[in-house]
Amino acid sequence: DASSLWVNTFMDGTARLFDLSDPEAPKQVYAKKIGAQVNMVSQSWDGKRVYFTTSLLANWDKKDADNEQFLKGYSWDGKELTQDFVVDFHKEGLGRAHHMKFTARAQKAELP
Repeated sequence: DASSLWVNTFMDGTARLFDLSDPEAPKQVYAKKIGAQVNMVSQSWDGKRVYFTTSLLANWDKKDADNEQFLKGYSWDGKELTQDFVVDFHKEGLGRAHHMKFTARAQKAELP
């Protein structure tokens, strides 16, 4: 409904939600640390799920233990993120976790 916006801050690994109901005075209404670094965020069309990945660019990603490479899925109930799953890209040998784009909308059943 475009009344809110998720924003990640890569260096501290925090996701923040802003209320945009008054676009001239946005307000941060929620924050949660997702990991050591977090880059991309995508929310489902129904607003109930939020997905995060970590990699910015190979040369800019953090080093050593802070170089997390994951996809994390969360449920959003309007007040709190609850983690549903994690795919560790290092452990699975998948490289760097970067961008996700969820564009499919639920299909309506056609009546005969």
